Amino acid sequence: MFDSARARGLYVSQSDGWTYLNAGSRAQVPEKVSSAVTQSFRTAPLQADPAHGAGTRGDAYVDAARVAVAELVGGTPECVVLGPSRAALLNILASALPRMLRMGREVVLSRVDDPVNIAPWELAADLYGASVRWAEAELTTGALPTWQFSELIGTSTSIVAVAAANAHIGTVTDVRAIADLLHAKSNGWLVVDAAAYAPYRHIDIHAWEADIVALDLAPLGGPEVGALVFRDPAMLAQLRLAEVKTGRHSTPDLLALAKRRVAALERGGLAPGLLGAVPAAVDFLAGLDETASGGRHERLRISLPAVEEYLLSLARHLVDGLRDFGVVHVVGVSEDDGSYGASNHGESYLSTERVPRVSFLVPGLSASTVVERLRDNGVVAETVGLEDSALFDQMGVAEMGGAVCVAFAPHNTRYDVDQLVRVVGGMV
Repeated sequence: MFDSARARGLYVSQSDGWTYLNAGSRAQVPEKVSSAVTQSFRTAPLQADPAHGAGTRGDAYVDAARVAVAELVGGTPECVVLGPSRAALLNILASALPRMLRMGREVVLSRVDDPVNIAPWELAADLYGASVRWAEAELTTGALPTWQFSELIGTSTSIVAVAAANAHIGTVTDVRAIADLLHAKSNGWLVVDAAAYAPYRHIDIHAWEADIVALDLAPLGGPEVGALVFRDPAMLAQLRLAEVKTGRHSTPDLLALAKRRVAALERGGLAPGLLGAVPAAVDFLAGLDETASGGRHERLRISLPAVEEYLLSLARHLVDGLRDFGVVHVVGVSEDDGSYGASNHGESYLSTERVPRVSFLVPGLSASTVVERLRDNGVVAETVGLEDSALFDQMGVAEMGGAVCVAFAPHNTRYDVDQLVRVVGGMV
């Protein structure tokens, strides 16, 4: 059972007088996570307890971060790659697949995706000779129709990159259906950007049949850390990387090879001080339902649906409030739609399934102007422009001065929504 008042009390920042509705890029950090960062930065250089092996406590923080990320998505720690951001890791990954992206191969990309999961594949395809095919969004709702992938995917498809949910309007992609189409026709890889999905929904990489899941921990209220999770350690053997030297490599053991490839992907090293807070961030999500029991992955499966249901109710309240003005346009929501989102029990409130992200336009005002006026009234939201969204470019939103994006987090309340609606009402 999700207790919104209890959740709000877990964030020290909620006492500073601001209303934070910008969890997409600058999620507030729970006190549990900030305390873990403080401790890990202070103790990372210290020698570890001899009973737990050689090395520093920082080494143990890195190992614990791998375990936490693996449990977040239902993977294994040996297949977790950590780095400064998913953007940096996806760039390294794409550049390490010359055989899969050579001439005669095809890459399928989506207009719904964040540029983070588009640009690396476009660049690598251009470098190595692969051709790019595009999955187009339904421009009325912003949804990504699954049917088109049956035409886009063929025997030459090597990479399909999709977002599990759009970061700005929350439309959800049917990842499993796309995976089934890909694996039936090709031995290509499905790369899923789960950054906007993970704060709200339980992820199981095996249920998705996704080959790689990419995410950032910051939208979860965690540190500025990114991760790639491979479904199968054998995939790591296909990467073309300059391996980090860790001694003689005479063993053909797959996990040993995977470990070396992970180290090569993590070029530039890791920050144990930041990674020490990753388990706390995942534990925070898993503990939002106090009655949840079991391991992290199981507790996430129990906790997140209740959190999402609550936050979707806030999103619906926001959409209804904005539409009452008659002139404010909610991106991806037509005038015929009755309400916003879809429950976890399949009850449809819209033709499109969504996570709690909402973007809107105020006629006659640019997004930056609206966000500035909101900030003057103590409300923090985000702007979305041409460089932030291929979908918004297609929808013509960028030409209208961009959109204001609201991204909900567990600390938000109906009062926060009412504050935003009140300020917007003063602009129309």
